[in-house]
Amino acid sequence: MAKNIIIASPHGFCGGVKRAIDIAQTADPSNTYLLGDIVHNDHVVKSLKIKTVKHLDEIPTGSSVIIRAHGAPPIIYQEAKNKKLNIIDATCPLVLQVHKFVRKNKNKNIIYLVSDKNHDEAIGVVAQSSNIYAYKLDEFENINVNDNSVLITQTTLSVQETKKAIDYLKNKFPKLEIFPHICPATTDRQKAVLELANNCDVILIIGSPNSSNSLRLYETAISTGKPAHIIDSITEINSQWFNNYKNIGISSGASTPENILKEVYDYLATLD
Repeated sequence: MAKNIIIASPHGFCGGVKRAIDIAQTADPSNTYLLGDIVHNDHVVKSLKIKTVKHLDEIPTGSSVIIRAHGAPPIIYQEAKNKKLNIIDATCPLVLQVHKFVRKNKNKNIIYLVSDKNHDEAIGVVAQSSNIYAYKLDEFENINVNDNSVLITQTTLSVQETKKAIDYLKNKFPKLEIFPHICPATTDRQKAVLELANNCDVILIIGSPNSSNSLRLYETAISTGKPAHIIDSITEINSQWFNNYKNIGISSGASTPENILKEVYDYLATLD
């Protein structure tokens, strides 16, 4: 009997990722360079005809440089200007809001909850102020604050785990001002996976292993108690994952192209 495949809604590209890709696709590939992967998905990066570099010194003077969707530290913008590069800023507008908040509150002691202190978004945010301190989400019990502290978050954190941390900190530090910055796309996609679990036997998340939002979707799927797996492409599927299961739920990260999800869907539809 054919499998019943249920796709989470919403899933896939968020507005910030789509905007960044659109910007890259309209740039002149002969004279434009991407400073780092524009989004955390190799399929997207490979689909663009623009060379990706790790450092500004790899870019010829007078060329254009695209700032990735995750944003960049202020020093990158200054160095690009010094090199007379044309800056094309593809930073997600919601990430830019976090940058603006941090700069506006430079006189505050800013506590910043992140998934990984070396995540590209976190690096760009931390560089906005000398009074910001990043903590991994699972370190929340080690946080100490003073009366001049505020708390913010990375945009792609787990909604459930962040709530747990914030509830703990609110109870411990009643005067702490808290400004969560988890983006609506992250919240909506995690909520959709929770709802998906009510109607399926097993969950498959499609997204790159270096994508924070995809990993958070996978963690959300695991939290439901249903068997869950994360893959980057159809080649990583093990058909035995779905033995004895009729209803398969699938979702994809905010930087995962729709055609990759369709390939997975079509494959799953062939299983008995």
